[in-house]
Amino acid sequence: MSGSSSAHSTQLLPVLSLILGAGLWGTYWWPLHFFTAQGFGGPWLIAITYLLLAAAGSLLAWRRGVHKVRRGDWRSLFWLALFGGWTNVAFMMALFHGQVVIVLLLFYLSPVWAVLLARVFLKEAIGWRGALAVLLAVSGTVLVVVQGNLDLRTAGLVTLFFAVSSGFAFALSNVVLRGASLSSDLIRAVAIWWGCAIIALAFAVNEAWPAAPHWPVLFLPLFAWFWVGFATASTIYGVSRLPIRISAVIMPIEVIVGAVSAWIWANQSMSFIEIAGAALILSASLVQLIRQKAGA
Repeated sequence: MSGSSSAHSTQLLPVLSLILGAGLWGTYWWPLHFFTAQGFGGPWLIAITYLLLAAAGSLLAWRRGVHKVRRGDWRSLFWLALFGGWTNVAFMMALFHGQVVIVLLLFYLSPVWAVLLARVFLKEAIGWRGALAVLLAVSGTVLVVVQGNLDLRTAGLVTLFFAVSSGFAFALSNVVLRGASLSSDLIRAVAIWWGCAIIALAFAVNEAWPAAPHWPVLFLPLFAWFWVGFATASTIYGVSRLPIRISAVIMPIEVIVGAVSAWIWANQSMSFIEIAGAALILSASLVQLIRQKAGA
């Protein structure tokens, strides 16, 4: 009994941390729209945000003495920077172009990627539950995309690409996080932040610098260090300490938070068909959870 109680207590903090991260990511769209309305948005907003975070995180790692990285960890850090960087940058780019809930739902095609990645890298059989998870997720996506009136010839295609690729990169970064033997969450976060900054700068060089942003842009460092910083740190702390079957159930809370916040603050509602599509996508996560338990 005591062993079970101890196991539950050790998982409580990572669970709460992951819930906090999901809540912050679910409302992430609001500050992006706020800064855009102040004349400072797009790739430059992403680049400056993550440059502020990466610089502060690197300084903190240096002062704490955790900046030294083992030779064998550099490869993991590279992939973490690449996949984690693309996850965040593509997610923000999708939020700039698309409706909040649609972006969040397209991001959560993770059951599809989990099944396919396990097949490719782990030679794991897909099985009927895996096939069902893929079918549910794809069917839900079709409903959301069609009912959401995404024009796949223009901005809708951009939204679709960024949202889906962000979710795929997130699945890959989770694999790296679970497999890497990095001793410091701070090092993991800093690697992701530098990846975000570099990728965002690659987009920003083709964009003009914002001409005359309004004074509320001065709040950008606070947004970077506290909102984005806490969201990233909370997610890393939770994902790296919880079994994937648990984190896969907690993270979709982000969709609920995003839907409610977008309805309250931006008057973005969902149609019945979009709700049905959302239910199918989230059901795919549940099927994937049952599949993993059955495999265990």
